[in-house]
Amino acid sequence: MNKNNGSRSDKVASEIKKVVSEYLIRGGLESSEGVNPLMIVVTDVVVSSCLRHAKIFVSSISDDLNSDVCRDYLERHSSQIRKTIGSSIKLKFVPEVRFLTDTSREKAQRIEDILNAPSFKLR
Repeated sequence: MNKNNGSRSDKVASEIKKVVSEYLIRGGLESSEGVNPLMIVVTDVVVSSCLRHAKIFVSSISDDLNSDVCRDYLERHSSQIRKTIGSSIKLKFVPEVRFLTDTSREKAQRIEDILNAPSFKLR
């Protein structure tokens, strides 16, 4: 992989994360279907080296709101979000966006539970 491509895709990913996060915070999407966009956080963005595809990882900051529900909500509004990305970032092509649930918090909790379990022993 060309180092410049990785650098470019990292910069674009960072910009997309910023644009989508600000869009959610500023009320770009209406609360509906039991989802308040202010409770959704963009945790990471991965952009392909050709800059045509973006995976946007999201999570809920509310215990009452399932992250999968947030992902589905954003998928239904992906064309609106993609249009915002296109008007905010100067690119030849606006990447196709795909929303994925960030499970890192759940994985970290599971590891912590295992380490704190009475049956866990250090060797």
